[in-house]
Amino acid sequence: MSTGTIGQSTADTTGQTRTGRALALLGDHWTLLILQRVFMGDRKYQEIRDAVHVSDSVLSNRLKAMTDGGLLLKMPYKDGRIRYEYCLSEAGKATWRIFVAAWAWERNWLEPVPGRRTELFHSLCGHHVMPNLVCGRCTLPVTTRDTSVMRTAASLAYVVSGPRRHRQRRTAEMKHDFGFQPEMMELLGDRWNLALLSAAVIGIRRFTDFERYLGTPPTVLSTHLTRLVELGIFRLQELAGSSGRTDYRFTDKGRALSGVLMQVVRWADENILTGEESSIEIIHDPCGRKLVPEYACSDCGKLLKRHEVRFELLNS
Repeated sequence: MSTGTIGQSTADTTGQTRTGRALALLGDHWTLLILQRVFMGDRKYQEIRDAVHVSDSVLSNRLKAMTDGGLLLKMPYKDGRIRYEYCLSEAGKATWRIFVAAWAWERNWLEPVPGRRTELFHSLCGHHVMPNLVCGRCTLPVTTRDTSVMRTAASLAYVVSGPRRHRQRRTAEMKHDFGFQPEMMELLGDRWNLALLSAAVIGIRRFTDFERYLGTPPTVLSTHLTRLVELGIFRLQELAGSSGRTDYRFTDKGRALSGVLMQVVRWADENILTGEESSIEIIHDPCGRKLVPEYACSDCGKLLKRHEVRFELLNS
Protein backbone atom coordinates (compact mmCIF):
# COMPACT_ATOMS: atom_id res chain seq x y z
CA MET A 1 0.00 0.00 0.00
CA SER A 2 1.29 3.43 -0.94
CA THR A 3 2.21 5.72 1.92
CA GLY A 4 2.81 8.90 -0.03
CA THR A 5 4.66 9.24 -3.31
CA ILE A 6 2.45 8.62 -6.33
CA GLY A 7 3.92 5.86 -8.45
CA GLN A 8 3.46 4.41 -11.89
CA SER A 9 -0.03 3.08 -12.62
CA THR A 10 -0.96 0.22 -14.91
CA ALA A 11 -1.97 2.72 -17.61
CA ASP A 12 0.48 3.84 -20.27
CA THR A 13 2.11 7.02 -18.97
CA THR A 14 4.57 7.59 -21.82
CA GLY A 15 5.20 11.27 -22.31
CA GLN A 16 3.29 12.30 -19.20
CA THR A 17 4.82 14.84 -16.90
CA ARG A 18 4.69 15.24 -13.14
CA THR A 19 3.00 18.61 -13.48
CA GLY A 20 0.40 17.34 -15.95
CA ARG A 21 -0.48 14.36 -13.76
CA ALA A 22 -0.81 16.63 -10.72
CA LEU A 23 -3.17 18.97 -12.59
CA ALA A 24 -5.30 16.02 -13.72
CA LEU A 25 -5.49 14.62 -10.18
CA LEU A 26 -6.01 17.83 -8.20
CA GLY A 27 -7.95 19.90 -10.75
CA ASP A 28 -11.36 18.69 -9.64
CA HIS A 29 -13.67 20.40 -7.16
CA TRP A 30 -14.99 17.14 -5.66
CA THR A 31 -11.43 16.00 -4.98
CA LEU A 32 -10.66 19.31 -3.27
CA LEU A 33 -13.82 19.18 -1.15
CA ILE A 34 -13.09 15.61 -0.07
CA LEU A 35 -9.51 16.55 0.84
CA GLN A 36 -10.86 19.44 2.92
CA ARG A 37 -13.17 17.15 4.84
CA VAL A 38 -10.52 14.52 5.51
CA PHE A 39 -8.17 17.28 6.73
CA MET A 40 -10.96 18.35 9.10
CA GLY A 41 -11.30 14.84 10.51
CA ASP A 42 -14.06 13.20 8.44
CA ARG A 43 -12.81 9.74 7.52
CA LYS A 44 -15.82 7.48 7.18
CA TYR A 45 -17.74 7.25 3.91
CA GLN A 46 -21.00 8.47 5.46
CA GLU A 47 -19.30 11.41 7.18
CA ILE A 48 -17.72 12.59 3.93
CA ARG A 49 -20.94 12.10 1.93
CA ASP A 50 -23.04 14.07 4.42
CA ALA A 51 -20.49 16.91 4.68
CA VAL A 52 -19.87 17.31 0.94
CA HIS A 53 -23.47 16.62 -0.19
CA VAL A 54 -22.36 14.32 -2.98
CA SER A 55 -24.06 11.33 -4.62
CA ASP A 56 -22.85 7.82 -3.84
CA SER A 57 -21.71 7.27 -7.42
CA VAL A 58 -19.60 10.42 -7.54
CA LEU A 59 -18.15 9.88 -4.07
CA SER A 60 -17.22 6.27 -4.79
CA ASN A 61 -15.60 7.33 -8.05
CA ARG A 62 -13.54 10.08 -6.40
CA LEU A 63 -12.48 8.03 -3.39
CA LYS A 64 -11.21 5.29 -5.68
CA ALA A 65 -9.37 7.80 -7.88
CA MET A 66 -7.84 9.50 -4.83
CA THR A 67 -6.78 6.16 -3.34
CA ASP A 68 -5.35 4.91 -6.63
CA GLY A 69 -3.68 8.30 -7.10
CA GLY A 70 -1.96 8.16 -3.72
CA LEU A 71 -3.81 11.01 -1.97
CA LEU A 72 -5.74 8.76 0.42
CA LEU A 73 -5.19 5.46 2.21
CA LYS A 74 -8.13 3.07 2.56
CA MET A 75 -7.89 1.62 6.06
CA PRO A 76 -10.05 -1.19 7.54
CA TYR A 77 -11.79 -0.89 10.90
CA LYS A 78 -14.40 -2.96 12.75
CA ASP A 79 -17.94 -1.74 13.38
CA GLY A 80 -19.77 -5.04 13.78
CA ARG A 81 -18.20 -6.00 10.46
CA ILE A 82 -15.17 -4.87 8.54
CA ARG A 83 -15.61 -1.35 7.15
CA TYR A 84 -13.18 1.16 5.71
CA GLU A 85 -12.18 4.72 6.44
CA TYR A 86 -10.03 7.09 4.42
CA CYS A 87 -6.88 8.69 5.80
CA LEU A 88 -4.49 11.16 4.22
CA SER A 89 -1.30 9.67 2.82
CA GLU A 90 1.91 11.66 3.09
CA ALA A 91 1.20 12.99 -0.42
CA GLY A 92 -2.31 13.94 0.67
CA LYS A 93 -1.03 15.75 3.75
CA ALA A 94 1.45 17.66 1.59
CA THR A 95 -1.42 19.40 -0.25
CA TRP A 96 -1.88 21.67 2.78
CA ARG A 97 0.35 24.33 1.24
CA ILE A 98 -1.90 24.47 -1.84
CA PHE A 99 -4.92 25.09 0.41
CA VAL A 100 -3.07 27.86 2.28
CA ALA A 101 -2.02 29.49 -1.01
CA ALA A 102 -5.60 29.39 -2.34
CA TRP A 103 -6.98 30.85 0.89
CA ALA A 104 -4.40 33.67 0.85
CA TRP A 105 -5.35 34.55 -2.74
CA GLU A 106 -9.02 34.68 -1.77
CA ARG A 107 -8.28 37.04 1.11
CA ASN A 108 -6.48 39.45 -1.21
CA TRP A 109 -8.67 39.29 -4.31
CA LEU A 110 -12.24 38.20 -3.48
CA GLU A 111 -14.99 39.84 -1.48
CA PRO A 112 -15.55 38.06 1.84
CA VAL A 113 -18.63 35.89 2.30
CA PRO A 114 -21.19 37.96 4.26
CA GLY A 115 -21.58 36.89 7.86
CA ARG A 116 -18.57 34.59 8.02
CA ARG A 117 -14.83 34.65 7.59
CA THR A 118 -12.05 32.11 7.62
CA GLU A 119 -8.81 32.71 9.49
CA LEU A 120 -5.52 30.84 9.56
CA PHE A 121 -4.47 30.09 13.14
CA HIS A 122 -0.81 29.52 13.95
CA SER A 123 -0.51 27.56 17.19
CA LEU A 124 3.18 28.39 17.62
CA CYS A 125 2.47 32.07 18.25
CA GLY A 126 -1.22 31.76 19.10
CA HIS A 127 -2.55 34.26 16.56
CA HIS A 128 -4.54 34.45 13.36
CA VAL A 129 -1.91 35.17 10.73
CA MET A 130 -1.27 35.69 7.04
CA PRO A 131 1.23 33.45 5.22
CA ASN A 132 4.18 35.25 3.64
CA LEU A 133 5.69 33.43 0.65
CA VAL A 134 9.45 32.89 1.08
CA CYS A 135 12.20 30.82 -0.54
CA GLY A 136 12.86 27.68 1.48
CA ARG A 137 16.55 27.79 0.54
CA CYS A 138 17.52 31.40 1.27
CA THR A 139 14.42 32.49 3.32
CA LEU A 140 14.06 35.72 1.30
CA PRO A 141 10.56 36.86 0.26
CA VAL A 142 9.31 35.57 -3.09
CA THR A 143 7.34 37.53 -5.70
CA THR A 144 6.68 36.91 -9.38
CA ARG A 145 9.19 39.65 -10.19
CA ASP A 146 12.16 37.77 -8.73
CA THR A 147 11.44 34.33 -10.16
CA SER A 148 12.20 32.82 -13.55
CA VAL A 149 9.80 30.21 -14.87
CA MET A 150 10.94 27.72 -17.49
CA ARG A 151 9.18 25.08 -19.55
CA THR A 152 11.14 21.85 -19.06
CA ALA A 153 8.94 19.36 -20.96
CA ALA A 154 6.98 19.37 -24.17
CA SER A 155 3.46 19.64 -22.76
CA LEU A 156 0.95 19.23 -19.95
CA ALA A 157 -1.02 16.86 -22.13
CA TYR A 158 -1.88 14.36 -19.36
CA VAL A 159 -4.59 16.82 -18.38
CA VAL A 160 -6.52 15.82 -21.50
CA SER A 161 -5.75 12.11 -21.19
CA GLY A 162 -6.62 11.84 -17.50
CA PRO A 163 -9.64 9.86 -16.27
CA ARG A 164 -13.13 10.96 -17.29
CA ARG A 165 -15.24 12.36 -14.48
CA HIS A 166 -18.87 12.93 -13.68
CA ARG A 167 -20.22 16.34 -14.61
CA GLN A 168 -19.33 18.97 -12.03
CA ARG A 169 -21.84 21.20 -10.32
CA ARG A 170 -22.36 24.69 -11.63
CA THR A 171 -20.19 27.24 -9.83
CA ALA A 172 -23.16 29.05 -8.28
CA GLU A 173 -24.21 25.82 -6.56
CA MET A 174 -20.83 24.98 -5.05
CA LYS A 175 -20.75 24.81 -1.28
CA HIS A 176 -18.55 27.36 0.48
CA ASP A 177 -16.33 25.72 3.06
CA PHE A 178 -13.24 26.86 4.95
CA GLY A 179 -11.76 29.48 2.65
CA PHE A 180 -12.82 28.11 -0.74
CA GLN A 181 -15.30 30.43 -2.41
CA PRO A 182 -17.03 29.49 -5.69
CA GLU A 183 -14.60 31.50 -7.84
CA MET A 184 -11.58 29.81 -6.29
CA MET A 185 -13.19 26.41 -6.81
CA GLU A 186 -13.85 27.29 -10.45
CA LEU A 187 -10.17 28.12 -10.95
CA LEU A 188 -8.44 25.44 -8.90
CA GLY A 189 -11.16 22.80 -9.11
CA ASP A 190 -11.31 22.63 -12.91
CA ARG A 191 -8.49 20.76 -14.67
CA TRP A 192 -8.64 22.92 -17.80
CA ASN A 193 -8.62 26.25 -15.96
CA LEU A 194 -5.73 25.06 -13.80
CA ALA A 195 -3.83 23.87 -16.87
CA LEU A 196 -4.42 27.17 -18.71
CA LEU A 197 -3.13 29.12 -15.71
CA SER A 198 -0.04 26.91 -15.54
CA ALA A 199 0.62 27.37 -19.26
CA ALA A 200 0.24 31.14 -18.96
CA VAL A 201 2.79 31.22 -16.13
CA ILE A 202 5.48 29.89 -18.49
CA GLY A 203 4.64 32.52 -21.11
CA ILE A 204 2.08 30.86 -23.38
CA ARG A 205 -0.28 33.55 -24.64
CA ARG A 206 -1.78 32.71 -28.02
CA PHE A 207 -4.79 30.52 -28.64
CA THR A 208 -2.92 28.21 -31.01
CA ASP A 209 -0.05 27.81 -28.54
CA PHE A 210 -2.44 26.89 -25.71
CA GLU A 211 -4.07 24.38 -28.05
CA ARG A 212 -0.76 22.79 -29.01
CA TYR A 213 0.81 22.77 -25.55
CA LEU A 214 -2.21 21.41 -23.69
CA GLY A 215 -3.79 19.27 -26.38
CA THR A 216 -7.09 21.04 -25.66
CA PRO A 217 -10.03 20.70 -28.11
CA PRO A 218 -10.64 24.16 -29.66
CA THR A 219 -14.23 24.47 -28.40
CA VAL A 220 -13.18 23.56 -24.84
CA LEU A 221 -10.25 25.98 -25.03
CA SER A 222 -12.40 28.85 -26.31
CA THR A 223 -15.00 28.35 -23.56
CA HIS A 224 -12.41 28.31 -20.76
CA LEU A 225 -10.37 31.25 -22.05
CA THR A 226 -13.53 33.33 -22.38
CA ARG A 227 -14.48 32.46 -18.82
CA LEU A 228 -11.04 33.38 -17.47
CA VAL A 229 -11.39 36.77 -19.14
CA GLU A 230 -14.83 37.20 -17.55
CA LEU A 231 -13.37 36.39 -14.13
CA GLY A 232 -10.67 39.04 -14.57
CA ILE A 233 -7.81 36.52 -14.63
CA PHE A 234 -6.79 37.15 -18.25
CA ARG A 235 -7.12 40.24 -20.42
CA LEU A 236 -7.07 40.34 -24.20
CA GLN A 237 -4.28 42.33 -25.83
CA GLU A 238 -4.24 43.12 -29.52
CA LEU A 239 -0.90 42.37 -31.18
CA ALA A 240 0.71 45.27 -32.98
CA GLY A 241 0.49 44.94 -36.76
CA SER A 242 -1.44 41.69 -36.57
CA SER A 243 -4.75 42.74 -38.15
CA GLY A 244 -6.83 42.19 -35.03
CA ARG A 245 -5.05 39.13 -33.62
CA THR A 246 -4.95 39.02 -29.84
CA ASP A 247 -3.23 37.12 -27.10
CA TYR A 248 -4.07 36.45 -23.46
CA ARG A 249 -2.17 38.24 -20.69
CA PHE A 250 -2.46 37.94 -16.94
CA THR A 251 -4.15 40.73 -15.03
CA ASP A 252 -2.74 41.57 -11.59
CA LYS A 253 -5.44 39.36 -10.13
CA GLY A 254 -4.43 36.50 -12.37
CA ARG A 255 -0.71 36.97 -11.79
CA ALA A 256 -1.32 36.69 -8.04
CA LEU A 257 -2.42 33.08 -8.62
CA SER A 258 1.25 32.26 -9.21
CA GLY A 259 1.53 31.54 -5.48
CA VAL A 260 -1.00 28.71 -5.84
CA LEU A 261 0.70 27.34 -8.95
CA MET A 262 4.11 27.41 -7.26
CA GLN A 263 2.72 25.11 -4.58
CA VAL A 264 1.14 22.78 -7.17
CA VAL A 265 4.51 22.50 -8.96
CA ARG A 266 6.28 21.78 -5.68
CA TRP A 267 3.71 19.16 -4.73
CA ALA A 268 4.07 17.47 -8.12
CA ASP A 269 7.87 17.43 -7.94
CA GLU A 270 7.87 15.92 -4.46
CA ASN A 271 4.96 13.48 -4.77
CA ILE A 272 4.68 12.28 -8.37
CA LEU A 273 6.91 9.49 -9.67
CA THR A 274 10.45 10.88 -9.82
CA GLY A 275 11.23 9.13 -13.12
CA GLU A 276 8.92 11.50 -14.98
CA GLU A 277 9.75 15.02 -16.05
CA SER A 278 8.31 18.18 -14.60
CA SER A 279 6.64 20.53 -17.09
CA ILE A 280 7.63 23.62 -15.14
CA GLU A 281 10.74 24.68 -13.22
CA ILE A 282 10.80 27.84 -11.12
CA ILE A 283 14.10 29.52 -10.19
CA HIS A 284 14.41 32.03 -7.36
CA ASP A 285 16.64 34.66 -8.98
CA PRO A 286 18.17 36.17 -5.79
CA CYS A 287 19.74 32.84 -4.78
CA GLY A 288 19.85 31.28 -8.25
CA ARG A 289 18.42 27.94 -7.10
CA LYS A 290 15.27 25.98 -7.82
CA LEU A 291 12.48 27.48 -5.75
CA VAL A 292 11.12 25.59 -2.77
CA PRO A 293 8.13 27.81 -1.86
CA GLU A 294 7.52 27.98 1.87
CA TYR A 295 5.27 30.13 4.02
CA ALA A 296 6.44 32.23 6.95
CA CYS A 297 4.16 33.50 9.71
CA SER A 298 3.31 37.19 9.40
CA ASP A 299 3.40 37.49 13.20
CA CYS A 300 6.42 35.53 14.47
CA GLY A 301 8.33 35.01 11.22
CA LYS A 302 8.72 31.26 11.71
CA LEU A 303 8.17 28.90 8.78
CA LEU A 304 4.66 27.47 8.90
CA LYS A 305 4.37 23.72 9.44
CA ARG A 306 1.33 21.57 8.71
CA HIS A 307 0.74 20.41 12.26
CA GLU A 308 1.02 24.00 13.60
CA VAL A 309 -1.67 25.65 11.46
CA ARG A 310 -5.40 25.22 11.06
CA PHE A 311 -8.29 27.05 9.42
CA GLU A 312 -10.96 28.48 11.70
CA LEU A 313 -14.39 29.43 10.37
CA LEU A 314 -15.68 32.42 12.34
CA ASN A 315 -18.85 34.49 12.34
CA SER A 316 -18.17 38.08 11.33
